[in-house]
Amino acid sequence: MRQRLRIFAFMYNLLSVAELVYFIVGLYLIDWELADLEHNPLLGPGPEGILKMGGTHTARVIERRQYWRLVTSLFFNAGAIHLMANLGMVWTFGHFLVRELSPYTVAFIFLASGLGGVLVSANVGSENMTAAASIPAFGLAGAAAVMLVLRWRRYACHAASAALVCFIVGCNAFIGATPFVDNSGNTAGLVFGGTLCVSALLVRRKAASSRPREVLLHAGAALLVVAVLAAIIGGLVGLQLDAPVGGCCNQWVCTRSPWWDCDASRIWPTSCAYTTFLNSTSMLTCPRGQQVTIGVVNRTDIGPVLIQQWCDAYCSASGVPVTGGSGSGNSGLQ
Repeated sequence: MRQRLRIFAFMYNLLSVAELVYFIVGLYLIDWELADLEHNPLLGPGPEGILKMGGTHTARVIERRQYWRLVTSLFFNAGAIHLMANLGMVWTFGHFLVRELSPYTVAFIFLASGLGGVLVSANVGSENMTAAASIPAFGLAGAAAVMLVLRWRRYACHAASAALVCFIVGCNAFIGATPFVDNSGNTAGLVFGGTLCVSALLVRRKAASSRPREVLLHAGAALLVVAVLAAIIGGLVGLQLDAPVGGCCNQWVCTRSPWWDCDASRIWPTSCAYTTFLNSTSMLTCPRGQQVTIGVVNRTDIGPVLIQQWCDAYCSASGVPVTGGSGSGNSGLQ
């Protein structure tokens, strides 16, 4: 037991130092500029820092084949509060799990549930850029919850233990509702971690009364691992086929609140839509939906370069007021 705890302590210390250094390097690259609390209430960088440090960005994963982001995001935190909360979860639940499982099994649960969760996040939350370090921490939380349920006879103070787990998970789920964190990935990590814990317990079960029963237990354990691996492969296929389902669960990814702005983590289109109407007037629709009336323009002069110039001149992150109404007209260039 002491050997297990020493190995886990070493792994945890290594992870803590790595994530802390990673976070500090990210702040250095953006000249130590933190986003305001409305955009990132976790005391961390804005979109530029999240992007530079390898956060999850589905558009870049698909269009530029930056699949390395699925790994780097697992160790990048959206802010100082996110960092402390995640390391606290890893220590609390990892220290509990290592008493029942080997440190290497705990590490496998951490990495596999994290990778599966970040792929769910990349597909479901494809309209947002995120830091996914909380996903593997939620994987350990799911495994610890399963351990408490399936081996409840081994522990005392069941009500207090259940309340503690619910409190910790609830607090971190609240953090996951903010911009640059994704509760869809956290939930997936929680489920995958619990699934892998069940698989590990089936393999370690020693009460099999017969050889067929032992084979059945091992087959069940293998099926659970295969299910998690299938989810990972399915997520990769979804990205490869450019078929994410972003937009279906935005409230799950980032919950709207007067305390923060979920649009801060949105990945906005980079192009503008241009429309001409029957009265020869033109309307420019900015990436964030603002509309600007251009006026009467010679259609022969309009091309992608001119539209981009208008887009750069009239569209801004702070919003452009609507200066003209919409109407039925010809679809413009995208």
